[in-house]
Amino acid sequence: MSQIILRQSLLRLHQLQVLRLKPINRCLSTMRAKLQKSVSQQEYDHRTTNEPIKYFGSSAARWKAEHSRSGVANEDMLWYQPYVVIASVAVFLIYFCVLREENDIDRDLEKSLYDHIPKLEEQQLLMNYHYNKEHGISTVEIELRMKELGMDIE
Repeated sequence: MSQIILRQSLLRLHQLQVLRLKPINRCLSTMRAKLQKSVSQQEYDHRTTNEPIKYFGSSAARWKAEHSRSGVANEDMLWYQPYVVIASVAVFLIYFCVLREENDIDRDLEKSLYDHIPKLEEQQLLMNYHYNKEHGISTVEIELRMKELGMDIE
């Protein structure tokens, strides 16, 4: 398949008169001969031996499943990199959670969502009231809260 794609792309290049086709044909024929020789050699070996393929001693026996999931060992990672990352995260968390002083944003985040968005609680109560009425659920608590807020019960 790759030979077909390679040949098609080379033919396109030839049409653009960027390359000459004679050296490419020579290269392709050499590649084709090597491929056919290796395939025919494998078929010959398989037909003559009639023995199972040996697992132990092959490269498959030394392959670990970890290499399939994460590639070959992390050769580019320094031995102390995990310790540096853990220490950095620990220092950040100690600063952010313990040492940092509260500011106005922290105080705003402590407030209820109903304090930030006007008329949200009223809309929420109305939706809950109608839902509970339709499904036969008690609406006593909702009606009390609606009276506290001065809303009309529909």
